[in-house]
Amino acid sequence: MVRNRRASVLFGLVLLCCWVTIDSSLPDGASPSPSSSVGDGVSDREEDSGDPTHDGSSFIDQYEAGVQAYLGNEWEDCVYFLERALEGYRTYYESVANCRLECEYAARDVRNRGDFLHPSNVDNLQHYELILRRTLCLSKCARKYAIYRYLPFSEDFDGHYMTIFQEQKAYPYLYACYTKTNQITLAASAAFTYLVRHPEDTVMKKSFEEAIEKPGIDRDEIRDLEEKKFVDLLIGGIVDEQEQNWDQAIEQLEASVMQFIFDENQCRAFCDGEFDHGFLPDFITAIGNHFTNSLYCKRNCTSNMGMVRGKYYENLFPRHFRYLQNAYYQVKKYEQSYRAGMSYLLFQPDDIDMPESLKTIEAEAKGSVTANFFKPRREAVEYNDRMVYEEKLVQFVKHEFDQLEGGDSDEGMLGEDTNDEYEDEVEPNTGPSLDSADPTATDVSSGEDAPVDAVNELYRKETVGYSDRDEL
Repeated sequence: MVRNRRASVLFGLVLLCCWVTIDSSLPDGASPSPSSSVGDGVSDREEDSGDPTHDGSSFIDQYEAGVQAYLGNEWEDCVYFLERALEGYRTYYESVANCRLECEYAARDVRNRGDFLHPSNVDNLQHYELILRRTLCLSKCARKYAIYRYLPFSEDFDGHYMTIFQEQKAYPYLYACYTKTNQITLAASAAFTYLVRHPEDTVMKKSFEEAIEKPGIDRDEIRDLEEKKFVDLLIGGIVDEQEQNWDQAIEQLEASVMQFIFDENQCRAFCDGEFDHGFLPDFITAIGNHFTNSLYCKRNCTSNMGMVRGKYYENLFPRHFRYLQNAYYQVKKYEQSYRAGMSYLLFQPDDIDMPESLKTIEAEAKGSVTANFFKPRREAVEYNDRMVYEEKLVQFVKHEFDQLEGGDSDEGMLGEDTNDEYEDEVEPNTGPSLDSADPTATDVSSGEDAPVDAVNELYRKETVGYSDRDEL
């Protein structure tokens, strides 16, 4: 059993972990890599040691070194190692996700051109040929960028450390160490970053409220250090629309649409990782289990994309089209406006205002209305079709497998669907607003001589939220 599991991990190293540069794959208007978000307080040692990703240590090693430095009251070392750990994980995440996307596109290109090894799809073998081609692509990617020496799997077989990074649990430590090194603005940002992911943590909320009242705080620089890249574009487009800067609003909102898709696709690609079945399934059962695990993870990506600066927005992607419909209308680009409205209605068919807006466009456009007006945008159609189909698959799994043996089913096929992780919007409170760069909320406590239990206490969830003047 153990030998089989380790063999699976070794194969996963080839299949799943690859390094690709990301600048060329960002859509136009995308912001720089978020790795620049953390690092304002990196010590001079970083420059002396060269690229931190090439010293033979993984981001897990750096995280452990940072925690040990925290326990030893070595605050500067704590900052140094935790910043490197977060940067390393971010690079790892983007590299793995982008490599998977790149190889998926390459296989799709083979399918579209029909460049299969054999012209007929006997026994659905072309499907498996594409899988083999993607496997080969991923293997080449890993070899090309020598990603093996940075892999964390040998240290993290049970996913313990991956959970720490995915849940932003390094930030309470980083907050305390920033505070001890008198980097108050970064401390507030670290606290805020954690609260965006854990909006019900009252202990960290209190710390954040204390931090922004400290002398020397620069509230304009407080930010979510792990914020998705589309957020600035979306908020900028909303602000431009409110100020009636229609052309700028269109530019930013269109860029946000593409960046949103890219950011979510990165998250979805990262879901295609390893999976411990806990037993030895046959070929088809293994595929079904692993697919279902990945499916639930990908659906959570959609939920996670809706959490913006401490508040959850349902159906955030279609809201882009609502704003675009109005902005295009204001500059008399009626076809683009109508198609944006049709795209919005794909997701919100019961909306009562949008049909009225479209009737107005028809009246003003008069004889220029063509069949193209009534076509929703391609990216909206594809996004909606995927969302609808995935929901049907989830309901099929839940319903059909719950019927087996009184609801008992193979582990993995019926993993809990946590797509409603952010079911309710957080109650308003003080904090960075969505239409202003000014945080209007609080500072995190200095963490003076805080024991480990105090940091662990930061993970406790209660109720907290952030204000948001614009409802998106």
